[in-house]
Amino acid sequence: MVPKRRFFYGWVILAVGFLTIVGGYVCRNTFSVFYPAIVEEFGWTRGNTAIIFSVNILVYGLIAPFAGALADRFRPRYVLAAGAVLMGIGMAGCSLATERWQFYLLYGVVAAIGLSAAGWVPIATLLTNWFVRKRALAFGVLGSGFGLSLVAAYATQYVILSMGWRTAYLAIGLLVGIVIPPMCLLFIRTTP
Repeated sequence: MVPKRRFFYGWVILAVGFLTIVGGYVCRNTFSVFYPAIVEEFGWTRGNTAIIFSVNILVYGLIAPFAGALADRFRPRYVLAAGAVLMGIGMAGCSLATERWQFYLLYGVVAAIGLSAAGWVPIATLLTNWFVRKRALAFGVLGSGFGLSLVAAYATQYVILSMGWRTAYLAIGLLVGIVIPPMCLLFIRTTP
């Protein structure tokens, strides 16, 4: 008699992590699509506008170690959910921005802190708790979430062309800030 295999909950953790990575990196990887629209509307120089993205990368890099520490200290589900809410606020807030400093703050700081908290480091921490035998497969699937987020640039470009860049920022912010946090809170478990 063959024993019945139980469902491994780690696959749920991986699915939620995958969707969180896709949502988070959509926020980062669509900036190149927003960039020309912002330059055109405000007439800012390309260099001053590009600093928005540079601030985002810098803040993300500075905050990532602290995000890992938060994931170790508190329950990762709360860290991931809070990060997704921050990303959503930052992105949706960009739809109301009219000055460069507002973009620096919302996209460069708030969204970057959110991405650090709901990004690679906390999710990798979770996956190492759940996957031992198939860890490489799990990280490969998670990495493909980053690749899938790059495809979102096409959808974002369509929204920008048809409804404007402000609507696109609002849509991404609402999607990330409303869909991801409940998934994290409901389905994420720290250990098997």
